[in-house]
Amino acid sequence: MTSGLMEILFKSYPDGILYKSKDSKKIIANKRFYDFNLVKNKPLAQDLEFFSKENAKKFSAVENRINKDRQPVTFKTTSRKNHSEKTLSITALPVINQNEYLGISYIVRDITEDEQIKERFFLNNYQLHALLENVPKLIYMKDINGNYITGTKYTDEFVREGKDIINNILLNMQTLKDINEQEDKTVIKKNTAISTEKEIRDINGRKHWYQIYKAPINDYDNNVIGLIVMIQNIDDSRMLEAQRETFVASLGHDLKNPTLAQIRAVELLLKGDFGNISDSQREILEMILDSCKYMSGMLGSLLATYRNERGVVKLNYEDFSLADLVLECVDEMVYVAKNKQTELVIKDESCQKTILGDKIQIKRVIMNLLSNGIKYAFSNSTVNITIYNEGDYTCFKFENNSPFIPPEKQQTIFAQYVSFAGTYKELGIGLGLYTSQKIIEAHGGKMFVKSFKDDRNIFGFKLYNKNNSAKREQTVSF
Repeated sequence: MTSGLMEILFKSYPDGILYKSKDSKKIIANKRFYDFNLVKNKPLAQDLEFFSKENAKKFSAVENRINKDRQPVTFKTTSRKNHSEKTLSITALPVINQNEYLGISYIVRDITEDEQIKERFFLNNYQLHALLENVPKLIYMKDINGNYITGTKYTDEFVREGKDIINNILLNMQTLKDINEQEDKTVIKKNTAISTEKEIRDINGRKHWYQIYKAPINDYDNNVIGLIVMIQNIDDSRMLEAQRETFVASLGHDLKNPTLAQIRAVELLLKGDFGNISDSQREILEMILDSCKYMSGMLGSLLATYRNERGVVKLNYEDFSLADLVLECVDEMVYVAKNKQTELVIKDESCQKTILGDKIQIKRVIMNLLSNGIKYAFSNSTVNITIYNEGDYTCFKFENNSPFIPPEKQQTIFAQYVSFAGTYKELGIGLGLYTSQKIIEAHGGKMFVKSFKDDRNIFGFKLYNKNNSAKREQTVSF
């Protein structure tokens, strides 16, 4: 092969190539080879000392070996250029023509990225191993046939014997097997993760609750090649949940009885069973009766929520006048406002006569907002309440004079258990605005808050007009 022909072949080759005759008198290399910075100078010297100092010994040893054995040799080396280091894979091949040994060809390839990937893989593998060894959880992997691959140190006995070492429970293996097979098929068939809560019996027949999460392990073509499984005993949380439901149901029941007694007593007073009453007394008693009935309805909703639907309330949609409902709420709050020396002023600017929603739950929102609006308003001030339209929405808002709410607090004001009552030495647990937002969002609406540095605050909500086809949820979860 002539040097001219080799140059033509080498010119477009993506890897570095060097040909060196056995007497080092004929040395040909492509441009890519020079880029790896393995040699002293260009053009290549016509002797054995042409490799850079860092690689001379290594190449000399390889050449001696090939001269002796006439067999290919592959090795790794590094090259440095401009403070950058590359890892190279070099294959040295004896060049033989008609049994005559002519010299050596070197093929040089940059494997820096491959080595970095390999290094990251080993690091990740080490981290995974450390995680599996030390996390006190039941987490493991298995193939699509259900065969165990690896997992935390607690999973081996769990998979083989059904023994939950973390909670000292020995589960019924047959029950566990049935659950595994059914769920595995779902994950593999749908190629999606699932999370379930299952009741599993132990070997003595006692029931235990476990949360089971399973996710597919996919190859590069998104085919399921295995599953990852995470299992956690939730007996304690289930017990706590049951205790909470019992407590709330008992509390609701204990509150409902005196509320019903108040309703009956006020009704008898209004009927005149205890003597004549004046018009002003009748007005006050009627407002007390409305408030007691509202409280009774809320307690009934609370009981239904915790006893039957575990935090989910069914919404009963009907057409009603938002303006009339606001007036009803203001009438119930007027004496609370009077005690705070606060005036309530209503403006009805809406052209929509009715809206579609759950009247009891919307009243709950308005009462929460008015209660906050009066509670935090400065004494001897006015709370302005407005009903108006904005595009596809019918809106309610109040504006009061109260302390400025910083932007960072505005972002969290509707979160659960966030309350500013402590700042004003009030009693509050931060559920009113959270509950209100849940109700309005279930109706497809929005809550809003605006605060100004001149101590003006605006709270309100927007509900889609009745004729709007926006999606409204059938239930609301708290």
